[in-house]
Amino acid sequence: MKKQHVVRVMGWFLLFIMVIGIVLINGIGLYAGNWFYEEVDVAYVREHRGEDSKHQELLTEGKATKDWQDVELVSKHGYKLKGTYIPNSQKSQKTLIFLHGFTKNRLYGLDYARMYLQEGYNLLLVDSKAHGDSGGSAVSWGIQEKDDVDSWVDWVQHKFPDGIIGVHGVSMGAATALMYAGFDETQHKVAFYVADSAYSQLEPLLKEKIIEQIKLPANSFLPDVLLFYSNVVSYYKNSYTFQGSSPLTAITAVTTPILFIHGGADTLVPPKMSEDLYASVKGPKELHIFPQAIHACAVYQDRRQYTQIVQTFIEKYGK
Repeated sequence: MKKQHVVRVMGWFLLFIMVIGIVLINGIGLYAGNWFYEEVDVAYVREHRGEDSKHQELLTEGKATKDWQDVELVSKHGYKLKGTYIPNSQKSQKTLIFLHGFTKNRLYGLDYARMYLQEGYNLLLVDSKAHGDSGGSAVSWGIQEKDDVDSWVDWVQHKFPDGIIGVHGVSMGAATALMYAGFDETQHKVAFYVADSAYSQLEPLLKEKIIEQIKLPANSFLPDVLLFYSNVVSYYKNSYTFQGSSPLTAITAVTTPILFIHGGADTLVPPKMSEDLYASVKGPKELHIFPQAIHACAVYQDRRQYTQIVQTFIEKYGK
């Protein structure tokens, strides 16, 4: 009996140690996951959402002299959305919605405005969730943002019931545009998309960047562990995961024309990602790589060629 009692006590003790170990491991994992979530989805955007004086001056001048208008909506997810509507100097039923990249704001759309104004388009520049003047507690990498795009599309359709709508996104904005394209495939509210420097899948990209930053072996399991716990935290706080941000999955059935643009010297989002996206699309599509351009800088590296590519594309599909 005494021996059986000792065995039973030892069994309970080992079970206790195992439970403590599981709690401790998961506690550390959740702490690390929360840190990563806060850094990637929240803090980095807050730290980099300062004013851009050059673009702000253009906005102030446009509102004072050119009838540019600030627009505000309420997201389907409850936060406010801010945008600026730029009417063409000639009355037009065509409108381009511009989606900026991570940590940027709607004013960067001014760098792309002329190429569309020349083609007779109005412009709607919008601040993404948790960027610029829009609300939202954290970035969701296109998951909730695609619903916000739908709200902006509805706003344009209300203004121009028989109009043509295009969407031009850069970096995260491009990924959002592509995810919206999949969402819009049943209704075809949008006539064409321009996706500049889009990532194909967020989670593999984050894993690659973690390995690069910490200098881990390519086959290390640590990024997978960190992303697992970050996904748990992200889902708990905002009901989405990094894994859910997958333009590659979203566009497999899209038939709306898509123009892909990428910099060949992009080390942040590899050009291979746009190549993979291009290969997965069954509808009308084009892919243009600017060999010397770094991330989201093709328009600055060769504005004339960039403009020509975009204008040729929209003359074909934006009618």
